[in-house]
Amino acid sequence: MGAQGPDQGHVDDGSVNDLDDLPEIIPRSADDLSLERLVRIALYTLGVVTVIWHLYYASSGRMPRSQHANIHLGLMLTAFYLAALNFSPDDIRERLDNVVSAGLLVTIVACTAYVHIHYWRWLRQAREQYIYTNVDLLVGAVIMVITIHATWKAYGKLLGLVTVAAIGYGYFGPMFPGILNHGGFDLETIIYSNSVALNGVYGFLLGVGATWVVIFILFAGIIESYGGMDYVIKLGRTIGSRISSGIPQVAVVSSMLMGSITGSSAANVATTGSFTIPLMQDNKIEDKYAASIESIASTGGQILPPVMGSAAFLMADIIGVAFADIIVAALLPALLFYVGMAFIVHLSAHRYGWLMDEDEFDAIPEEERMGVLETLISTAPYTIPLVILIYTLVALRWDPMTAGMWAILSLIPAALVRDLILDRPSTHTVKIWGRRTIEGCKIGVVNMAPLTAVLASLGIVIQIITQTGFALDFSLRMVSIAGGVFIAVLFLAMVASILFGLGMPTPAAYVVVAVLTAPGLIQLGVGEITAHMFVFYFALLSTITPPVALSCAVACGIAGASFWDVCKETVRLGLFAFLIPWVFIINEPLIYWEGTTTALLFVTTSVGMLAVVIALVGYDLQAKLNAISRGLYMVVGLGIWFVPNMAAKIGLSVFLVVWVIAVFSETIPSIEQFMASR
Repeated sequence: MGAQGPDQGHVDDGSVNDLDDLPEIIPRSADDLSLERLVRIALYTLGVVTVIWHLYYASSGRMPRSQHANIHLGLMLTAFYLAALNFSPDDIRERLDNVVSAGLLVTIVACTAYVHIHYWRWLRQAREQYIYTNVDLLVGAVIMVITIHATWKAYGKLLGLVTVAAIGYGYFGPMFPGILNHGGFDLETIIYSNSVALNGVYGFLLGVGATWVVIFILFAGIIESYGGMDYVIKLGRTIGSRISSGIPQVAVVSSMLMGSITGSSAANVATTGSFTIPLMQDNKIEDKYAASIESIASTGGQILPPVMGSAAFLMADIIGVAFADIIVAALLPALLFYVGMAFIVHLSAHRYGWLMDEDEFDAIPEEERMGVLETLISTAPYTIPLVILIYTLVALRWDPMTAGMWAILSLIPAALVRDLILDRPSTHTVKIWGRRTIEGCKIGVVNMAPLTAVLASLGIVIQIITQTGFALDFSLRMVSIAGGVFIAVLFLAMVASILFGLGMPTPAAYVVVAVLTAPGLIQLGVGEITAHMFVFYFALLSTITPPVALSCAVACGIAGASFWDVCKETVRLGLFAFLIPWVFIINEPLIYWEGTTTALLFVTTSVGMLAVVIALVGYDLQAKLNAISRGLYMVVGLGIWFVPNMAAKIGLSVFLVVWVIAVFSETIPSIEQFMASR
């Protein structure tokens, strides 16, 4: 951080305040033109060009989406391999990796240009079965290999092997038994259908990524460069410091806000957790609890409107509804998730003594507290685009790419005005703003590049399992195995969603389970959005489900805790999250709003959440509970959730609220105290 001063920029906005602290973009002299610096310049230039191109496409839309997707794929994979170059290799393996990355970089640029030049011929032959050439097949095969390699490099062997296995399944179909058996395809057909026919790699997944998803990833990158992520943490700490359970609540608030922007559980843990986990540890919260709270809180960000995670955009495209409909459907379950999270943290803080008193709040440095005026001015670049997003997505029902474009176009000048107000207006301030903007473009592109690779690879998987008929067979077989029993089908869909999600990023997990399991639920009469939200939640929760539990793995690395201890506490404290999909699939007005019915359902399910959380924590604000007492609370909570009669829900809710208030005010003994007195 640069030294504070009138020309150094305002302090504590979390962004870089001095030109010397910003990455060098333009070389100072010819002597600075090293290969590493040239690559850095190329990456920053590519970032700016990519943002400008996507804003241009969002405003004009003057070419087919698949043609734009090809350009998007080329830009992103070029950025991916540029960023992958290591200029301090330690061994021959890293040097070889550099050679491979450089070679693939040049190759993807050439292939992207070839596809762009021949796009209209490829489109005609895909529709009218014109003759394609061997060069077409070669380019298509190379593009498939590069996307698989980038996926492997970015996300590890699992996702790469999934794509390779899908290709193998398509080729060796006759050799598989039972439901897996199919006629098989030769290699030429597989390559043609997954590239030259503008399917597979260029299918709807890449199309959504190149339009709806990318605009928000770029938006998040620019916000990060302007210090938005640090303001999220600062705001979370300010809110958390006002309540007794404030220390762990900081993780809840920060992760909730951060997750709605980043849309990645593991990335959310890595960013907010690097601050919140040490903060909790400094306040005598055990390592395993600190890591588990952050893991659960970060998971919910992907279901929180208005941005949500990239999987939500895929859901809208798969179902064929406006993204605004997904926002409406996701809102109440997301709020229910964070109601449960807040309850869990508050009760746990009181049970285990993680409380903040007034002296601790007074000990927080004055500069870490946000005043009203400072908050309004400093966060204007983030709140203004957020308001624009909500208005354009929900009220005007614009498509996400157009809404995201206007969010970016409002963010950039708002940040400049913020800097000019809080800093002394000068050329220096404008330069810092300009460098931050360029840095943000680069951050957004680097963050989007690996996701682009995985969406292209998954396009191959989806194309093959659909083409072979496996997706339909799996869905029908799932219903058949369950005997058509509604609860049994739901259980199988839940298990399949969690298993398919293990080790995968949420977009990848959701796409697979949406194709394989959602049709079975829809067949039994579940609403289309509800069915997709059900499997989406469990694909999302696979990030905190052992034995992989990627979010827990990141959190335990920060906390220095045992992986299995963190997983155990995460599952115990986060069990409420695994019940939420069952709640809204039984109470569908939480997804498809029905006025008063929806309002009453949300209030009663929130009260039911309190009972379930008390049972999970084993504490009712007055005493620790034994197994029988916890069981009673759990029965009441589940009754409120799943009893079909609205009058019974309201009655149980009123009883529980009166009981808890009476226990808290000590006008009646708690269950535990009553049983002890007997």
